[in-house]
Formats: sequence, C-alpha cells, structure tokens
Amino acid sequence: MSENRLIWFHGRECPHCRQLRPVVERLEKDNGLTITQLEVWHDEENAELMRSYAQAITPACGGELGVPAFYNEVTGKAICGGRITAEQLLEWAKG
Repeated sequence: MSENRLIWFHGRECPHCRQLRPVVERLEKDNGLTITQLEVWHDEENAELMRSYAQAITPACGGELGVPAFYNEVTGKAICGGRITAEQLLEWAKG
C-alpha cells in the first residue's frame, strides 16, 4: 500500500549512495522535503519493497534494480544513479 512517500533506496556500503547523502540532506533542508531512506542490502523487508516498485525503478536504473534509486509513491516515478543532481532530485520530488 502506498504511503505517498519519497523513498531513497540505498546500500550501506554503496560509495555512490555515500556521495549522494549531502545532496539529499541539502535538498531536504532547503526545500522542506522528507525523503525516507531505506537500506536494501542488509534489510530484506526494504529490499522487498524496492522489488515491488521494480516496474518503475528497473528502467530508471538502466535495466536492473540498483542503488542509489529514488521512488516517488505519489507519481510512481523513479530516478537512479550516483550522479543525480539536487535539481534533478527536486524535479523528481515535485513530480
């Protein structure tokens, strides 16, 4: 069941995720957004949720489920990759 969240699926040891963390934190602070961070490499429940959104996430990640991946439960849109900019995240968040 959707909760109308902005979700960031990430892996604890993922270097791309680590690089994006300051971008996400700045985006949240500057725009009053909350992005739910769900670790998927060591948490099967979170991984299952990510798989449930595979239809949107897989194409955004170049054909495979991967992290860092962001999913918007309101719009059903996903973006993926380690080079996402704050501007791209804001556009995704606002739908």
